[in-house]
Formats: sequence, C-alpha cells, structure tokens
Amino acid sequence: MQLEVVERLRCPRAHVATSLIMVAERTVERELVTGLAGCMSCHLEASVREGDVFFPGAVAAAATSGHANPEALDRLVALLGLAEPGGAILLTGRYASLAAAVASQVDVYVVVLNAEPVRGGGVSVVHVAEPVVPFSDNTFRAAALDHETSMPVLLETVRALQVGGRLLVELPLERPFGIRELARDATEWVGEREAGPTGVVRITRR
Repeated sequence: MQLEVVERLRCPRAHVATSLIMVAERTVERELVTGLAGCMSCHLEASVREGDVFFPGAVAAAATSGHANPEALDRLVALLGLAEPGGAILLTGRYASLAAAVASQVDVYVVVLNAEPVRGGGVSVVHVAEPVVPFSDNTFRAAALDHETSMPVLLETVRALQVGGRLLVELPLERPFGIRELARDATEWVGEREAGPTGVVRITRR
C-alpha cells in the first residue's frame, strides 16, 4: 500500500478517532509491502501482507464478478471525475473489477474495501470486519460503492471523501446528508461531497 495512504489508516473500533502507528518491515520505493499497525487507544493490531491490510476478525474478501471492459472503465472514470492523475479512490463490490484498469489509465491509487479485485500496480485491499471505512477524514478524492454496500459504510465513505469528491452509488442505496446529487439513471446515482459536517458521529464509551 502506498505510504501516503497507509499514513491515513485509523482504528476501526468505536472509540475516539485514532490514527494507527505503523511499523514497516519491508518497503519498495513508496509502497509498504509488509508491516504491522497498532492502535494506541485499544491496542488493536493489524497486519500488512503483500500490500493489503488485514484487520482482526475480517473474513476472506469476496471475489468480484465481471471484467474491465473499456466501456465500463470509461464510464467509471468519467462519473468519478478522474480526468487528472493523483490521489486515492475507494471501490467496493463489483467496481473492484475495474481497480487495476483505473489505476493504470488515470494514475490514481485504488483502495478496495472487502473485495478481491483484478490485481495490478497501484491497487490494495483493506479487509475489515466492522462496517467502517478505516481511514481519516478527507482521504479519498472519489469512491464507487455497489448495491451490497451497507448504509454504515456509505456514511463512513462520505466522511472519508474530500470536499468536492465524487461518489458513485448503486441503487437502492440513496443519497445521504452531505452529498449533492449530480445525476442518476435507473441503476446508479452520482454526487459530490459538500463542505461542512457529514452528519456521521462515532459513539464512544467512557
């Protein structure tokens, strides 16, 4: 996983938002290949293996269906506003089949959440048991979530989007607070993250 993205990992557990402390075991240029991550608040430990992040209790990622056909790739790039290179995007479910193609065509870093993508350079998977997006606020420039994504993960994605970042979502999931809808058809809608609070509040225990 790209070091700039690793630095934005945070603990998925329900306590005060806490960045993870990373211990690198092997890096290649700007990529963390193997390492350990820990939370100073709850002592959770996660591992990085072959660039993927594994949080405790996560099950094996589901394989994606479909393939990276040129039409689907061009549509995703256009809807997510990826005309310029740089930054990181988040994909779930069937959109993960386009991960390697997007990373290659646009030169963005692709993080796949709980799905097994088509592999290639610039792609990493995060395996997490909790219904969260374990990254700091304003991490991703864009995201695409398929219809099997849970509402908590949708809300977490909004929190992790940069202001002005694009969000593509499959129906029946609907637009949450903090997103301005730009367009929709019979199967998807696309919106843009607005400035201001997202309405996501993490409940903690004393």
